[in-house]
Amino acid sequence: MDLALTHATDWVERYITNSQAGSIRRSVVRETVAGSVSQQLMLSRTPIRKVARMFDSTNTSSGGGKEYCSTDFRIEDPQAGFVSFTNDAGFALDALWEYDISRRPRPAQVQRRWLVEYEYGWIRNETSSTCAAWLSTSTGRTLPEDVERAVLLKALEFYQGSTRGVEGIKVGPLSLNYASEGLDDVILLLAPFRRLT
Repeated sequence: MDLALTHATDWVERYITNSQAGSIRRSVVRETVAGSVSQQLMLSRTPIRKVARMFDSTNTSSGGGKEYCSTDFRIEDPQAGFVSFTNDAGFALDALWEYDISRRPRPAQVQRRWLVEYEYGWIRNETSSTCAAWLSTSTGRTLPEDVERAVLLKALEFYQGSTRGVEGIKVGPLSLNYASEGLDDVILLLAPFRRLT
């Protein structure tokens, strides 16, 4: 059962983050992000718990990019991953530009110049200990119950070797198996939390 729980947790994390190496557990990360001609910067890992530092360049050595104070930006929407400036300034499009008759961005040529260090993810169990690496002091449970239930349902499916979603008929020596079109409970529970990229 422990192995089934481990596999189910990995499966749920991959499904929610929409990536092979995704994690939904509380973590600290440094990420480079491209501006998008909007007043919000979208970080890839959610939910955002706290932003520690933000630079307008990946060059953080002396004389490099500007570091913004914690009062210069705010977490706009933790679940969606949006950070914005408090003075409503925007994040310019960080594209490589081509010039001919008019100026236009090169397709799929984006520079990721914004460097953000932040804490994200959920806490499963309430804890009294604090780690020096954490940016926030919160230690209470934040994991949604639907996500935990989805992990348990998926673990049960793995443990029992369920063939959920497969149906078939058998008439004498002839048998026909086909996949069911219905969505299973796990996907329905996780749908509100899935990260679309």
